[in-house]
Amino acid sequence: MEERIEKYRHYEVRDFLLDDDFVAWSKNKPEADYELWKQVLRAYPDLTDKIVNTKEFLLHSVARDQMPTTEQVQKMWQGIQKESLETKTPRLVRKLGWIRVAAILLLTVGAGVVTYLAYTKETRINTLYAEIKQLELPDHSKVTLNANSEIRYSEKWNTTKPREVWLTGEAYFDVNHLHKGATPVKPNERFIVHINGVDIEVLGTSFNINNRHDAAQITLTSGSIELKFADNKHPAMIMKPGEIVKYSNDSLTIVSEQDKSSATSAWKEHRWEFDNASLKEVLELLKDNYGLDAKVEDEKLWSKKISGAISSDNKEILLNGLSILLDMKIEQKDGTIILK
Repeated sequence: MEERIEKYRHYEVRDFLLDDDFVAWSKNKPEADYELWKQVLRAYPDLTDKIVNTKEFLLHSVARDQMPTTEQVQKMWQGIQKESLETKTPRLVRKLGWIRVAAILLLTVGAGVVTYLAYTKETRINTLYAEIKQLELPDHSKVTLNANSEIRYSEKWNTTKPREVWLTGEAYFDVNHLHKGATPVKPNERFIVHINGVDIEVLGTSFNINNRHDAAQITLTSGSIELKFADNKHPAMIMKPGEIVKYSNDSLTIVSEQDKSSATSAWKEHRWEFDNASLKEVLELLKDNYGLDAKVEDEKLWSKKISGAISSDNKEILLNGLSILLDMKIEQKDGTIILK
């Protein structure tokens, strides 16, 4: 793994475009090695902007079936270098950065130059620990973004392409239904949420997504959504209201319980609801939403289960409520909670 990571230290845009591992990861292909790119980003934080921007270029600027060949990329890069030399401005490419390179690549590929310039500016919204945000997407769809989460999407959505967002963390979506009547569905009437390993496509509906710890949980409140799995080991499936789908690596679980489905999105009302939840699940919620680490002094406590509802609007009230429901003492010390 170290040798694979090391080779990316001095990569430029053209190198990433020619790298099969990078292309597979950027386009969420079945053979993508997600762990590799986590390690690369961790090892070389200075490459983050270059990697993210090149990935966005692949996702938004070139159609999936129109990727440039190795020969084309080499010729494009040679043209960029030649232009720099002929105009006697050797710093031109470095000064303009990856955007200049991507624009010239698009000109060479041919289609979608104007679309790229107008629609690839990205909006990226993050939440802090214990913070919940309400936001409206370009199509007036509503999103409630949970704590310690991120959502990103193009600032302006193209009327000839699907509406797309990328989510890390947890969010509740209320999607604006653009498709009317019995006419064929137009590209811009499709709405797709991308998370690790799964694409979630809807026309108009309400649903919750939790995308953390290399696992995803999708809960459908109303309407219908289609799930498409990147690993191709599971066929695409249509979810019905009240269903909960849990997906992690090769594991796929479907639960159909209306009461539980409503509980998964209770957080947006600043409330946590539990139904025989394990202590491990509770501590993961505290870490994900409040950044709290936990220390369990008595191993017997791990067998504790919790049921009930607690306000999550205030950390102190939340911890006091958990202490009562779990029937244990909870102390705080230097950002860590101690359970006794």
